[in-house]
Amino acid sequence: MNKPDSLPESRQLYSRLMRHVRLRQLQLLLALQHSGSVVKAAQHLDMSQSAATQALGELERVLDLRLFERHARGMRATQAGQALIDATHGVMSELEDAAETLAAIRLGASAALRLGAIPAAAHTILAPLLARFYAQRPLVHVDVQEGEGARLLPLLIAGALDAVFCRQPALLPESHAFEPLLADEAVFIAAPSHPMASARKVRLAQLADARWVLPTSSVAVRDIFERVVLAQLPQAQWFHISTVSLPVLQGLLAQPGAVTLVPRSIMPALHHAGSLAGVCMLDMALTREALALAPLGAVYRREAKPTLLREMLALWCAP
Repeated sequence: MNKPDSLPESRQLYSRLMRHVRLRQLQLLLALQHSGSVVKAAQHLDMSQSAATQALGELERVLDLRLFERHARGMRATQAGQALIDATHGVMSELEDAAETLAAIRLGASAALRLGAIPAAAHTILAPLLARFYAQRPLVHVDVQEGEGARLLPLLIAGALDAVFCRQPALLPESHAFEPLLADEAVFIAAPSHPMASARKVRLAQLADARWVLPTSSVAVRDIFERVVLAQLPQAQWFHISTVSLPVLQGLLAQPGAVTLVPRSIMPALHHAGSLAGVCMLDMALTREALALAPLGAVYRREAKPTLLREMLALWCAP
């Protein structure tokens, strides 16, 4: 039989972490990174300075790695320390989510459902679905994380979420399925004072002097800009800002000649909330095929689709 010392390095370190590391030490790592000071970190965690120093020293001895180094202004994480801190953020976030779910169950929730949603799906699908769902299942605790699909889908695949409401992914494991719920397309928006605001069938050439507000590279409409707009307007000018922030977007669209693209799906919600008050859609002479976006829907594990999720999705098509 092989001795533990013959195990690969990563398995040895994992074994040490599981046997010796305490959550309090992980909390200390985050506090040290945030404050850069043992004194401040200890005060934040209601520990003595000596206890904090001892806890950090024990953790470094367990791993046989230096996690923090001292410098003129305090303490700074080493490469090893930063790697462990990054992992610790995820662990603590999962524990906070679990605590919320457990608290809801203690207070009377009959079950729990963990969902992720990109902003467009949160506005247009999940918000109305939850309203209908809670009318029938008022005691179910639903935990919703909003973010980019690139962050949420790995959580789903790892089992940390029951479903993700997002655009149809280009690739999915065979173990998972995508259920389309809403077709979508890109629309061009500008301030009502824009020269093309009241024009009919605006050609892209008429926007040659426009200044574009770029969606961030991770958003689906960015591909439409690069594939459709830049193909006809290779000399297009844009603000040196890429954003999905609604207040920033609203401010930039107030600039002369400013134009941007957003999913049509979020327009009703944005106008209802007043987030884009004073914005209008341009009537573009472009085909729907050119502006089509991947549909919005739900991704879930085929073999383990929760009954509550089935009930929720059934409400989308219900009269």
